[in-house]
Amino acid sequence: MANTNINLSDVHQAVIDALKDRFPKVTIASYDPSENLESLAPACLLNIEELPKAPDVGDGRYPVLAQFAIHCVLGREVDNLQMELQEFAIAVSQFVYEKGIWLKGSVLEKPFNIEAYPGNFRKETKGGFDSWVVNWEQKFYLGASTWQPETVKSGIRIATNPTDENDQDEYRSL
Repeated sequence: MANTNINLSDVHQAVIDALKDRFPKVTIASYDPSENLESLAPACLLNIEELPKAPDVGDGRYPVLAQFAIHCVLGREVDNLQMELQEFAIAVSQFVYEKGIWLKGSVLEKPFNIEAYPGNFRKETKGGFDSWVVNWEQKFYLGASTWQPETVKSGIRIATNPTDENDQDEYRSL
């Protein structure tokens, strides 16, 4: 069933869940810069960077033009590290492009301005990590719409010369 009354946590969790399905051997979590990223590698770490208000569509929901970032992290022990990081970032970028409607119910628009660029790194004598960031913008709508869908009438019902076509008591099932 479509969820048409979402909050920010719903969107965040839907992205996390989609990443877990697509990259099952990778650590998927929220980005925390204070964490030891080396211990999480390989990892996709989601961060919501900005939440400016988007143009209003007039249905009572709060429109947001979010800027998302996924930090793609690999340990420095990986051979050909920069190429592997770029391949990782492109795989994540392609996934965002192809599967970016994270929730059903007309609450999210397709991601746009998808880009990938070098991120944080830590070089240590033994170990460390490097990362690339996949960044995109996406418009979504928070809260409940004030527009109420029309009642859906199901089944086949008939009436002979009804005096009020909206009176259900004048109809009978076939």
